[in-house]
Amino acid sequence: MSTLSFPGNPRSLFVVASVGVASLMALGLLSLSAGSSNSSDKQRTKRKPSRRRKPKVYLRGLYNLGNTCFMNSTLQSLASLDAFNAYVERCIALLPDSDRNSVDAAIAMQLKHVLDLLSPQLSRVAAYSPRSLINSLSHKGRWIASRNEQDAQELFQMLSSTLQSVVRNAETSLFDSGFLTQHLPIENGIVSTSQQSDGNEPMKNDSQSSSPLAASQSSFASARAVENPLLGMAASRTACVRCGYIEAIRHSTFDNLSLTVPRAHTTSIEECLAMYTVIDRLDDFKCRHCSIVATLARVKRDIAKCDSELAVQDKASKRTKRVAATAATLREQQHVLDNALANNPEADLPGIQLASPPPSVSTRQTMIARPPKILVLHLSRSIYLPTGGTAKNPACVQLQHFLDISPFTTTGHISTNASTPISGPAVPVNKYSAESLAEIRRRNCLYRLSAMVFHSGAHDSGHFYAYRSVKAANSDDVQTDVNILTDSDQWFMVSDIRTVEVSLESVLDAGNGYLLFYERV
Repeated sequence: MSTLSFPGNPRSLFVVASVGVASLMALGLLSLSAGSSNSSDKQRTKRKPSRRRKPKVYLRGLYNLGNTCFMNSTLQSLASLDAFNAYVERCIALLPDSDRNSVDAAIAMQLKHVLDLLSPQLSRVAAYSPRSLINSLSHKGRWIASRNEQDAQELFQMLSSTLQSVVRNAETSLFDSGFLTQHLPIENGIVSTSQQSDGNEPMKNDSQSSSPLAASQSSFASARAVENPLLGMAASRTACVRCGYIEAIRHSTFDNLSLTVPRAHTTSIEECLAMYTVIDRLDDFKCRHCSIVATLARVKRDIAKCDSELAVQDKASKRTKRVAATAATLREQQHVLDNALANNPEADLPGIQLASPPPSVSTRQTMIARPPKILVLHLSRSIYLPTGGTAKNPACVQLQHFLDISPFTTTGHISTNASTPISGPAVPVNKYSAESLAEIRRRNCLYRLSAMVFHSGAHDSGHFYAYRSVKAANSDDVQTDVNILTDSDQWFMVSDIRTVEVSLESVLDAGNGYLLFYERV
């Protein structure tokens, strides 16, 4: 067996071996890298596209200027509502130059400035002092500028009423300018909307567009077209249990619903709404229908008495003539009363003194007739003690991210039974099948929680802070019945200048909510 010998330097064996191994490794690596390249190409074709990372957002805090947490939390919540921010901008756009120095105009413009500053930012921003807004509000309510504990709901109502005043002033400013008295009356134009076309658009004649009043009419229409997203309509019905008469359904507008919180350890927002729409029993109700029936019975008895007296008296006597005149008047009253019972018991009855029958039992109920675009729910937690004092109801109110209010709204079919709801039953709560979800959305009854004012502490003291959502970048996509229940918004807890990102679950489980802001989806 021969051996290989390498003359010269003994390191030459190591060099040759290293070159051979390196060559083999190179070939192996080439083969390995080629195999891995092929496998990575296959994986790349199977890999699903990754979701875009959410950009980090920051919220601006508000300085507490002395027990102004009630204002800071309310402003933070309102800043989360897109429809409300757009409404404020439209109100300011309607302000005439002559009205921009008024108190309401100053409040509206300062409010818009603060809401703009509270919009989400892509970088850290310094806190802001809302002192200018406080100074403007103090001209309308001096309690705003005091350093005492104040109520967030009262501030919300002041802001809402101020914006409504701005719109009303814009509607009347054109009349104050005198353009309607200087020109011919507007007919079939924007001012008169009693006639409607098939497309639910105000009917216009051909000469309107060329009229010299076109610009004025357009300005007036802009004022009339400003829709307040906070305004809804409630329907109230009172019915007599004894005679079954139902008074005319009375409608009233609201910008927030005050819900009584049940005295329980744990309750739900649906139970609070159910208490708002519950059928109440009234034991001292004076029914107009019963009064007319009793009055008609009295008139008939008086007519019978007059007829019997006329039958036995001398027709030529003065007393007979007086009795005959009385009987004629009574018959006229009988005709009026019969007509009122048949057509409209609420009609005026001049010259007729209605009888007062014993009070009857009646029922009264209030339901939502027209849901607003933004549903604001005030959870009233005041408890009135036997001693005359007040305390806070600490009940934990469980919230729903998506709230269906269809069981608490009217359907257009009015019940004539005093013991049954005004309307109903509607689509069951939280049963979002394709059919029920479409019906709920058609009736504008599905809402998503967007913000909440939270209160911690006792009835007369404590601290307000806010939970507010920040809509995702793709939230402008068209919402369908398929993706309507998906939500990728970010939630933040904002307490004056402190902002912390939190989970949706922690918001829903907070329990001690005070003002809830739901947006219609």
